[in-house]
Amino acid sequence: MTTEASRVAPAGSAPDPTPPPHPAPRTHPAHLTHPTRPTEVFAWRTRLLPGSEELYTRTHSRIPEPVAAALRAAGVVDWRIWRDGLTLFHVIETTDGQDAMGARMAEFGPIDPAWDALIATMLDASAEAQAAPELVWGMDGSGQFP
Repeated sequence: MTTEASRVAPAGSAPDPTPPPHPAPRTHPAHLTHPTRPTEVFAWRTRLLPGSEELYTRTHSRIPEPVAAALRAAGVVDWRIWRDGLTLFHVIETTDGQDAMGARMAEFGPIDPAWDALIATMLDASAEAQAAPELVWGMDGSGQFP
């Protein structure tokens, strides 16, 4: 097994071509304060406009704190976004479900209109670019589902 320490090449020798191991998952505050009551997890798929991939990734390296605070207040426990080319996969865990989260966000009104406008320049707004994928299989501590 190649460890990070063994990857350092002595002076004058070739570096180890083995790719570094994947970094350990980051611990987010949501994991430290995970609710003890049941939560709802759902997925969402969106699509980027061609050419906006890198800007979207950079822009989402950290979202504005007022937006993050509003999402937490709306019941978001954990939200992760994966990108595969132009396709974005969101996995969202909420305290009261997608509908309740959406209703709370609507009650708050616009949180950061400039952020919303920037993100809108990168997303395909067509109906077919956005969807809630069907859950085919899952597993948690109590067993398999659906």
